[in-house]
Amino acid sequence: MQQRISKKLIILLASVFAMTPYAIDSYLPAIPIIATDFGVSTSLVAITVSIYVFGMALGQLIGGPLSDKYGRKPIMVIGLLIFAVCSVFLALANNLALFWLWRILQSIGGGIAVVGVPAVIRDNAEGKEAAKLFSLVMLIMMIAPSIAPSVGTFILQVSNWHWIFISSGIFACVVAIWAIAVMPKQANTQHGPSNKVSFIDVLKHKHALGYLISQAFAYGVLMTFITNAPFAYIVKFGISEQLFSMLFIANVVGVVIVNRYNSYRLNNSEPEHMLVSFLALQFVGATVLVASIVFAPNNLWFAASGFIICMAATGGTMSNANVCFLKHFGKGAGTAQAVLGAIQFFAGAAISAVAAMLSHTSLWPMVLTMLASTTIALLSAHKANILNQKEKAELCCAK
Repeated sequence: MQQRISKKLIILLASVFAMTPYAIDSYLPAIPIIATDFGVSTSLVAITVSIYVFGMALGQLIGGPLSDKYGRKPIMVIGLLIFAVCSVFLALANNLALFWLWRILQSIGGGIAVVGVPAVIRDNAEGKEAAKLFSLVMLIMMIAPSIAPSVGTFILQVSNWHWIFISSGIFACVVAIWAIAVMPKQANTQHGPSNKVSFIDVLKHKHALGYLISQAFAYGVLMTFITNAPFAYIVKFGISEQLFSMLFIANVVGVVIVNRYNSYRLNNSEPEHMLVSFLALQFVGATVLVASIVFAPNNLWFAASGFIICMAATGGTMSNANVCFLKHFGKGAGTAQAVLGAIQFFAGAAISAVAAMLSHTSLWPMVLTMLASTTIALLSAHKANILNQKEKAELCCAK
């Protein structure tokens, strides 16, 4: 039975979602300091960003089925507590091996907690209402990365890097306590074989598969930009760190504008149509990037406009793709979200890593990767829409 989600629950779900970008971005300013303390190269500490992404994917595969079986609240709280404990041990780590160990365990806990967020929305809302809620939660997730590095820098100014991870642990504990108080009871946990949904069942669902592919490759566009933006702006165009920060903020502003516009348009439009529209916008941005390299390879603002369009479009792609996918899983939403989240994170990490390895002296690998990813996402969403419209037509004829 669907019910209206309270504002307290929306803020809670957004807080759980924001935990991941905070965990990834808050310690970025401290990476050189941590490397010095451990006596290792900066790259060996920086790789923990990728470790976290892969751990998140693994955690979602664990947490999704468990949340279907035992309920969203207990599994989310357990994930938050694992994240909190490992955050403290990260702060206490005195060598790289321990740092890697606690980082992977921290990310698994984060994945176990995060996978429950879309499932809770799916349990309590449908259609346009669910899409609006996804849009709001995604908005906070998008804004968090722009704030987290500043928080990490502030902590470094008043204390040391250890407190960055302690702050993550405190944040997770507060959210866990809040979850115990705010999370609704879930009546439809799975105990019978008829309710059980497996990973294979999710992957075989032909009406949802296109949205899964679309989400994964749209996320690949986002991760490719985040991973390669320093090379593109600072190395290739030679801009200052201050201007880089301003351009990064411009992306966030674009995401906010598109996100709010998406929420407004959902009053009269279906999520499936909005998804294709924003993926088309992202394709336009990627095309602008290609044109900038061909016609004006040294023009910063030509390229920046393409990047901003691509990133702004994510304000409407991620939430709509998620709700279109989960619409097909009234039962087993946790397992379905686990598959979606895991593939999304694995694809994002792999796509961005390939672009980064190829981008030594040219922007072409980065730009072509973004263009190819958004093209695949757009075609997959369009094909899924056609398939689902055909099914609706057949059902209408049968009646």
